[in-house]
Amino acid sequence: MGGALLDRLDRALQVVEFVTAVLGGGVIFCLMWVGVAEIVLRKGFNAPLYGQLDLIEQSMATYTLLTISYCYRKAGHIRVDVLVGHFKGRRKWIAELIASFAALVLIVVILPGVLHFFENAYYIGDSTINTQWPTWPSKFIPVIGFSVLTARIVLELWAYARLVADPLAEPIAVPVPSHLPEDA
Repeated sequence: MGGALLDRLDRALQVVEFVTAVLGGGVIFCLMWVGVAEIVLRKGFNAPLYGQLDLIEQSMATYTLLTISYCYRKAGHIRVDVLVGHFKGRRKWIAELIASFAALVLIVVILPGVLHFFENAYYIGDSTINTQWPTWPSKFIPVIGFSVLTARIVLELWAYARLVADPLAEPIAVPVPSHLPEDA
């Protein structure tokens, strides 16, 4: 029931998730060096780095929300493994399907508000207090992150529905926690 197409879509989305995770990781790496520069300049030369706090505040969404779908796919998120781990076969896939549906509902409820915050910042020209940098780019990052996560959850719903219909089918596009064997 659509295993080949599901696999192709999953692989394509994995590329997007990997790119967003690398971008988030790159931002963390750069911010680490900004922090080092701030400490050296402030303590060593009594010359604090201008805009350092605004930069860190503006980039927080990048390293948290761009990486969320990658983390979700790797089952690195908070899961209900205590409950779902007791199920096997079709019952497990039904429980996973229900949990994924609940996650999709939550994202669908959150996404319009996130989009509103971005649009509001863009149209009114919102900016940071100290440096007057525009805030809309950092408010657009959650829109991207949650959109990629929505695509991941929709694929996951398809995958779990496929496994509910045929519990013996190969699991495709479903997260497998690294601490559990794949057939658990």
